[in-house]
Amino acid sequence: MGASGTASSGATPIVSVNSLSVAYRSGGRDVPVVREVSLEVAPGRTVALVGESGSGKSTVAATLLGHLRHGSRITGGSVHIKGSDVFALSPRELRRLRGGTVAMVAQNAGHALTPSMRIGRQIAEAGGDIPVVDLLDQVRLPRPAELARRYPHELSGGQQQRVAIAMAIAARPDVLVLDEPTTGLDVVTQRGVLDLIAGLRDELGLAAVLVSHDLGVVAHLADDVTVLRSGRVVESSSTRTLFATPQDPYTRKLLASVPRLDDAGLALVGEAGEREVRPKAQVPVEATVAVSAREVTVDYGSTRAVHGVSFDVRRGEVLALVGESGSGKSTLAWTLAGLRTPSGGTLTHESGDLARPAERRPLSLRRRVQLVFQNADTSLNPRRSVGDAVRRPLRFFGSATSQADAAVRARELISDVRLDPALADRLPAQLSGGQRQRIGIARALAGEPDVLIADEITTALDVSVQAEVLRLLDDLRRERRLACLFISHDLAVVRGIADRVAVLRHGVVVEEGPTEAVFASPGHPYTRQLMAAALEPDPDAEPLAEDTAEWVDTAEPDDLWTDHGDGHRVRRWSTSVTEGNA
Repeated sequence: MGASGTASSGATPIVSVNSLSVAYRSGGRDVPVVREVSLEVAPGRTVALVGESGSGKSTVAATLLGHLRHGSRITGGSVHIKGSDVFALSPRELRRLRGGTVAMVAQNAGHALTPSMRIGRQIAEAGGDIPVVDLLDQVRLPRPAELARRYPHELSGGQQQRVAIAMAIAARPDVLVLDEPTTGLDVVTQRGVLDLIAGLRDELGLAAVLVSHDLGVVAHLADDVTVLRSGRVVESSSTRTLFATPQDPYTRKLLASVPRLDDAGLALVGEAGEREVRPKAQVPVEATVAVSAREVTVDYGSTRAVHGVSFDVRRGEVLALVGESGSGKSTLAWTLAGLRTPSGGTLTHESGDLARPAERRPLSLRRRVQLVFQNADTSLNPRRSVGDAVRRPLRFFGSATSQADAAVRARELISDVRLDPALADRLPAQLSGGQRQRIGIARALAGEPDVLIADEITTALDVSVQAEVLRLLDDLRRERRLACLFISHDLAVVRGIADRVAVLRHGVVVEEGPTEAVFASPGHPYTRQLMAAALEPDPDAEPLAEDTAEWVDTAEPDDLWTDHGDGHRVRRWSTSVTEGNA
């Protein structure tokens, strides 16, 4: 089933995948991973490959560069780029194809860049005749000559991704393969990177293949969409048609699972895509304040990352911290968990002082505040069973009196996070990403905490898996009356799960209040900028808020806030017509 928008473009396809089938050997037999997939991409157009983990979308995209996973082989069909059969090319022709004709922008530019090599040299080694400074200017990076002399660690995530794009277009390829190019980026940076990619595609006439689980990104960038499930195409059409009238129940379920900025709670989605939004739990007015921060500052050497932040989180309540990368939200989370030490202010739990690092907190307090890490892949020991990951804190905090008791309790906790206790004997690599994230939550619950810190825990998860993890977290806070500090750059997720929101910019809270109030009437221009950059799963969606271009901070020590009532307050600001004050 070809991408339907190609024919309407009137151009000859530069990418042609015909009935492609790929399998790998396991136990002496072929296990299919891609089954008779067909698609075409013309110059100047973008086709998105959409589907959950294991759908085969990355395998299909990799074949455009002649890549196959070790042990895999083509069992049928063909891949043609500019009329040439990719898998019939000689090694020399294949090297010429990669980078020269087809280039890839990988998911994590920080891992793709060489840490010990300056940016300029890495771009120069990518080939092509275009000067490095011109390439950096083309991907809209400021002060390109200065930036070329820096190392990757001196750049932000968004800057690293733009460098990766510069390397990809250095040799002026005809085809760009984009493998989850904005995963982990904040909404403003993501919007900038996507607009850059779209501009370069149009300017250079590139054919682009986008691999993504983020349907907001797909709606914003793609002309056509091919939906894969278990290696098969279940639906393929123009982006507008697919988002407006999805035909297959699987496609409808994927679209229904995406959080939306106007959801007043978390969506419960049926197998056929039917959607019901569950109202949020009501937090009693008399609920105990579990953790309190007053004028907290955190420094990294001479750099202040957090400036005088104050907040309370009550039992059973979710407070979300939102903002761009570098806003200080993860620094606050790590400080609350005891992995950073505040430079000033007070941070207290109802049963003790949290300003001390974790190792100096009494065990009785230490177990009460637990952190669920962003990436379960790197936070679980790959050589130990996931059951062991849950048993260790049980023994450490004295929640279990013996090894046998710990084993029983660990299985109970694994069951509490809606997993089969039999999974306890498996290694992390034998579990899916969503299952590993649930084990991370079970491990955090082993200390019987009343404060749970969730730091970007749904980043890189499929939309349906993300929905399940969020629903689990919401269930647990209801059942256990957990106070939850929820860090996320996904505003639609925040809208669905959080009771209150604090918006951070450069370590300063610029707006805070009940979620409904902040989303209905964002008062600070920075909050509106975040909302304007958020991507909805709808190609024709209007921004939730209008972006305010130029403004200045006018807050004074004795006059910080404009009060909008019911706890909704906005840091004082004013419009500015002076260039550079935005």
